[in-house]
Amino acid sequence: MKLVALIFLSILGGISGLSASETNLVANGSFDQMQNESGLPDFWSTAGNPAIKQQLRVDTGPDGKRCARLSCTESNGDGPDFHAMLCQIGKVSVRQGHWYRLSFGAKAQGIRGGAVEVGLSNTRPWQNAGLAEAFSPGSQWGHFEFLFRAAIDLPASSSRLQFWFKSTGTLWLEGVVLAESAEGQQWFPQIATAQVKNFIPNSSFECGTANWGSFTYGLKGWAGNLYRLEGQWDDQAASHGRHSLKISITPKTTPVFYFDYYDPVRQPVRRILAANQGWFPVKPGEPLTLSAFLRADRDAVPAQLAFIEAPENAHQKEVRVGTQWQRYEFTFKPTERFLFIALGPDLGDSKLESATLWVDAVQLERGEHATPYEPRQPLESFIETTAPGNIFTNPAAGLTITLRAYNDSERAATLRGNLELTDFFDRRAFAAERRLHVPAHGERSRAWAHLCSGRQGFFRANWTAVPSRSLEPRAQSSSLSFSNGTVLSQTQSLRCGLILPANNDLADSALGFNHAYPWDFLVQRARQAGIVWWRDWSAKWQTIEPEPGRFDFTAADTQIQRLFALDGQVEVLLPFPSALWSTTARADEVQKAAGKNQSLRTRLPVAFAPRDLKAFGDYALKVARHYDRRKVTYIQVLNEPVYTDYALPRQFGYSLGDYLHFLETAAKALRAEGQCRVVGGISAGLEAGLTQDFVAQGGLRWLDVFDLHMYDPARPAESFEDSFSFLEHLMNEHGGPKPVWITEWGCYADDDPACAPPSVGDATMNRCRWPSECAATEHIVKFTAVAFAHGVRKIFFHAGTCGTINGPDAAGVLFEYGGTPRKMYCGVATLTRLLGVPDRCISQIVHEGTRVYSFESAGRVVSIAWAAPEHPARLKLGPTVKACDMMGNELPGGSVQLGPSPVYLVGESKETVLSE
Repeated sequence: MKLVALIFLSILGGISGLSASETNLVANGSFDQMQNESGLPDFWSTAGNPAIKQQLRVDTGPDGKRCARLSCTESNGDGPDFHAMLCQIGKVSVRQGHWYRLSFGAKAQGIRGGAVEVGLSNTRPWQNAGLAEAFSPGSQWGHFEFLFRAAIDLPASSSRLQFWFKSTGTLWLEGVVLAESAEGQQWFPQIATAQVKNFIPNSSFECGTANWGSFTYGLKGWAGNLYRLEGQWDDQAASHGRHSLKISITPKTTPVFYFDYYDPVRQPVRRILAANQGWFPVKPGEPLTLSAFLRADRDAVPAQLAFIEAPENAHQKEVRVGTQWQRYEFTFKPTERFLFIALGPDLGDSKLESATLWVDAVQLERGEHATPYEPRQPLESFIETTAPGNIFTNPAAGLTITLRAYNDSERAATLRGNLELTDFFDRRAFAAERRLHVPAHGERSRAWAHLCSGRQGFFRANWTAVPSRSLEPRAQSSSLSFSNGTVLSQTQSLRCGLILPANNDLADSALGFNHAYPWDFLVQRARQAGIVWWRDWSAKWQTIEPEPGRFDFTAADTQIQRLFALDGQVEVLLPFPSALWSTTARADEVQKAAGKNQSLRTRLPVAFAPRDLKAFGDYALKVARHYDRRKVTYIQVLNEPVYTDYALPRQFGYSLGDYLHFLETAAKALRAEGQCRVVGGISAGLEAGLTQDFVAQGGLRWLDVFDLHMYDPARPAESFEDSFSFLEHLMNEHGGPKPVWITEWGCYADDDPACAPPSVGDATMNRCRWPSECAATEHIVKFTAVAFAHGVRKIFFHAGTCGTINGPDAAGVLFEYGGTPRKMYCGVATLTRLLGVPDRCISQIVHEGTRVYSFESAGRVVSIAWAAPEHPARLKLGPTVKACDMMGNELPGGSVQLGPSPVYLVGESKETVLSE
């Protein structure tokens, strides 16, 4: 559930150009200054390998102004410096922690994929300074802006501002402005704090658990946090009204967090804090007081009151709670502009095995002490569903939305509001005014069933309460905006899914995830959408064989057996070439490369080759034999060798030849186990030189599945066609075709981002953002069609991770906080159900912007079709063909209009479509 706005929501927009007080940190960003008659702009130059043929010149930009033109006519080879680059060296200085805005105009022609990258780097030592983005200029001039926070103090003398692309083509650039910004990062949704006493919506739980989730800290692994409300709405105990929130921690019911990287994690959560959803804008330095009524099922139960400042800085007050209701207070002065609150039991360091805590009448207010409790508004209302994650699995029955309201005033009131549902394409699917009579100091609820029945897909339910002046003013409440009797307007949004779930006996899928979600309920919901495959990292050598000859599968089994119990399939990754006891790493090299980065200092030693390569083969065979009895047949040898620092990094002198020898040894050992299938390859991009060199040098003979990793900026799926075709041709020339798995793929979007500028994960992931969930979903379907037409057989999203409540979590791809669906979830559910796991591609039609990819799958022919926006087309369908949109809704028969959004055509034979 997202609380979109309460009273007012203010988002600061970007401002182009410079104010009088701003200074452009870029020298000659207008390109007006030129080096004599050379045609080169002052302070700008090219950079890249000498094999790259590129030329920089001044050209005419929009409105007759000057611009830079970078042309690349030859781009062959692979490596960090194989790029065409326009850069400014030694001019730009930024200060760590300060915010900056980069703006410029750009257009492009002939760049492969259309994507250009921009970054600001420190060249001594090489490190990113906080700006690492990608953009896709078109054939016409467009304006681009990026807001970023400097990660380091960057002296001008070692700086490089750079724009680059890795192909032939031409880039034009104009009006480059980099200036310090006072705006800073914004956090969403924002819950207005002006004109209210109690900031917190639904603060006494009289409207169910709306606006609440859970928060914790101290969990190991990536983004270790709770991802849904761990508590129950309780009507047996209350300090205010008739309800409270009950949080129980017991050995049998406590949530358990799992993660497979770096060391496998299985961690019961013994600190469960209820947290509000949304950010409160506050004034740094102004005293605030958080208070709540708490009671426990025994004496001296340890608990916390906390506030979390953006982005994730938690401050706590510890309290001991007894068996009687008592009010607890925490007064503080925030140092940041945005925060949320959390409170609940903390058994982390206690000897208690179990405890129950009730929470009620939570208040966050201005001042140095708590005043008498009051709800945020005298009449509050929220919508909810009873479907887990708001995901409904019976389209014929439709959605059921329940409205809950509570009236804290002395007189009855009639609640009026508007309920609206929009679909995947943001079209209105339902709208109606709703009324609910709510007695004084009472609650009411009403459910509306069969909404959008007979349809499938993503729906957003929006509830807007209409302000009313019928309520009696509160006495002596001058600080409250409703002291004049006005109920403040409230808008709330729920993400909902209406899907046909995957069959319970589903044993295979075309899509999977690198890293399994840490929570069982998310793995189960992903399986409902047809996700069966998980790439697991827990069987690393150091974990399985911590000492020579002593094998222990306990930690890895905990991760992998969990996925089997949840009806999953597992690709076991052997990510690193060494254990700590077998590595050839030298401490001085590791220290120099890792610096102060503790995770690198831990991981780099196992990236080096082992002293005895045969020992790796023995370990690999042990893993294969152990898991063969548990239905694992696919084992991958090393993650991203040579080109990254995970395995045999070239920065330490390793080469492709070293990996080929390593893979040969491992493959021979693994193939001693008859059922084992070897997954291998450089795990680089489709268009990377190392990917092609691996095939050309005979690497395919040592594997059964060829692996790719693809983290491309947003670009048309069609732009990968030639590269996939080239790889197919190359494999046919060097050992024959092998099925291709993309075991890491970046494709991210969030229509409700937690912050602006938005954030996904690291810089590599962040560059894979799409402008909307609709665009990302369309890309997933189109890319799958293009990839599967050229030998790809599985695509694994990166990654099954979860962000904290109110924090960025787009990296998890399918879900928002609470396991509610993104549009991609519903698109994936349709894709896996209709396409299944295709046996083969039987035809490809590409004609004047129209594309139809047809696959044989489970005895049917399934086609995925779309057309370029400038070339719409109509297809005539065969008599047995059914056409569906991306959400699985059947389209009228006979023919179908094609546009940019793909459609499915399902029939009994390949003669299913005819051009009209």
